[in-house]
Amino acid sequence: MSLLGGGGPNVAANVQAGAENNQTGVQVGDITKAETVYSGVAPSGSVGSLNISNQDIPIWVILLLILGWVLPSPREIWIGLLKTVTLGRYRG
Repeated sequence: MSLLGGGGPNVAANVQAGAENNQTGVQVGDITKAETVYSGVAPSGSVGSLNISNQDIPIWVILLLILGWVLPSPREIWIGLLKTVTLGRYRG
């Protein structure tokens, strides 16, 4: 017997409350025309590999991310400032 049991109890409930009990998961009425909305370029033929370059991120956001990773934390900046002001006597 497995420690992780198979499925659990089914807790799906189909509750109908109200004056009109209409449950629709699809469009009510006649569907005359199926419409497909596609915005983009459809590749023709076989696609062996696909390279996607994100050109939506501004360069300043990428620069801020790099600087945030490289620069010291505010705590380290504060300790460095205190060591400079106290001529290295600060032992924090």
